[in-house]
Amino acid sequence: MSSSKRRAPLGIDFIIVGAGVAGLASAFRLCQAGHRVRVLDKASGPNRRAGGTHLPPNATKVLVDWGFKDELLKHGLRTRASTFISIDTGKVIGCLEWKEDVLQETGADYLVIRYRDLYDMLYRAAVNAGARITYGATVTKVHANPPRVELQDGTVLKADMVIGADGPRSTVREAVVGWPGEEVPEGHSAYVAIVPRDILQNDPELSDLTRFHEDRPDYPIWTGDSRHVIAFTVAGGTEFAIHAFLPDSEVDGIGDQDGWDVIVPRERLPFHFEPKLQRLLDIPATYQRVRLFQRECAEEWTDESGRLLLMGEAAHPLYPCVLQGCSMQIEDAEVLGTLFSRLRAWDQLPHLAEAFQELREPRTRAIYAKETKAFETVWVAPGPQRNARDQALYGMMMEGHKGWDETKMRWQWDEICEVFGYNARDAAEDWWVMWGMLRERSITREGHCPSSYTVPFCMGATVTHYAEPVVLRN
Repeated sequence: MSSSKRRAPLGIDFIIVGAGVAGLASAFRLCQAGHRVRVLDKASGPNRRAGGTHLPPNATKVLVDWGFKDELLKHGLRTRASTFISIDTGKVIGCLEWKEDVLQETGADYLVIRYRDLYDMLYRAAVNAGARITYGATVTKVHANPPRVELQDGTVLKADMVIGADGPRSTVREAVVGWPGEEVPEGHSAYVAIVPRDILQNDPELSDLTRFHEDRPDYPIWTGDSRHVIAFTVAGGTEFAIHAFLPDSEVDGIGDQDGWDVIVPRERLPFHFEPKLQRLLDIPATYQRVRLFQRECAEEWTDESGRLLLMGEAAHPLYPCVLQGCSMQIEDAEVLGTLFSRLRAWDQLPHLAEAFQELREPRTRAIYAKETKAFETVWVAPGPQRNARDQALYGMMMEGHKGWDETKMRWQWDEICEVFGYNARDAAEDWWVMWGMLRERSITREGHCPSSYTVPFCMGATVTHYAEPVVLRN
């Protein structure tokens, strides 16, 4: 039986703090697994972040398994390459291409999608699965014994387990490890906007940008000294997402404001680039801005009781608007749902919570390191290192025109298999076979039975159970 169809023998009550991608995806998977879930978020309503996001094969295969294939075909677009362009001259530097045969080995497509479409997809799925989602609910305190949260208005809500998916400044993380964690400004911010694609098509100087994803499935990256811009088609081909990364030192009057609700007028941004890119960036009147921070993983993702658990950015750092940003949150949700679909006794809770960190921490640390290195690659200053990068990208572009032999294919597979070939469900199932079942057999041999397990904290209290009504091809 697929893990996304398996229902836990023991269904419990979860409160998830945070209704971002991680929170919504986890709510959906936990409801699928037979649990009762309430999601609380301090925002006034659903996330309306601009821009797009990447869904590489490691994320797409999860979403297809969840039943989202038709929606991905409707809203997402396949991509196979990144074309690198000089941010100063507009000259094509080279191309980083993922070969079709290699991507097929990863088990799914590489897509780009509008962030709002992904968010709405997960929101609908969570609600339809039975999750109750409450916006405007600010959690001020979290307690483990018994598991409960206190809201800003004084309301106390109880559950059997509280999950912190409330971002890097997590209230749940404070309850688990005692403080929200240190953060240091990285020195850059991402500026995000959406442009209707027909504006580009009707502009003689920009119309050729629409060939990206039209003539071939790739997208442009303008790269320069400590800055870059990515643009790609989203919303089923009707919009163009722009992600511009700039040094904070060059943007006056921004201050220390942070978060996706920061809106910056175009005239305050120092866009002085090659003419075509400059014309594109001048179209939006405003940009959403989010700062980049360097953060550390939480040392512990669960408390001693096993009733509080961290995930997403509350547990591990993620940069905004990067290749694997949403993917790590989707993987988190799949691993969480798969593990807790095996829940049959109360004393499994701390073991499954520890298993979640055991599975996810090495993976997210490795991806964060790769994303950090990717910034260094696109932001490299003029000099020998940039020349070497440009030569490598140009060489790949020329070899792509000539065709790749088996040796080149094998080299690319070795480069991406660990990242794109990862299967979150299989990782969780492998853990269960290796360790979960071993523990089950050990308990059986020792003569324990489920009736002897610890009574849940919320038993005897008044608790409300909430319930409300892979390769993609057309």
